[in-house]
Amino acid sequence: MFEISASASFEASHYIEAEAGAEHYRRVHGHSFVVTASVASARPDSEGWVMDLGALEALLRKILAELDHAVLNDIPGLEKPTFENILLWVESKMKVAGVAPSRLEIERPTLRQRAVYTPA
Repeated sequence: MFEISASASFEASHYIEAEAGAEHYRRVHGHSFVVTASVASARPDSEGWVMDLGALEALLRKILAELDHAVLNDIPGLEKPTFENILLWVESKMKVAGVAPSRLEIERPTLRQRAVYTPA
């Protein structure tokens, strides 16, 4: 199995109204996010690639541009902008573009926090 990956970043604010969350989650606050998208294939295509890495990076940048400098809660589908929901949102946008990710990661580097999603 071959897997390629590309990363891109965005800056955004959000708030989380989860009952189990700490009080400070409920206040609007911002983060720097890094998302890594991977695509896998058992064999390279006739050009020798799983996918053009430049095309994967361009797609990821285009998708994340919708989130950059936004209040994530205001974006349809991200009313609860947890790591998990952001990754599901990115996956849906990639699928609309005809790309099925094999793995998605999101990270807040300054906090050393991340989540990984491996679609079934």
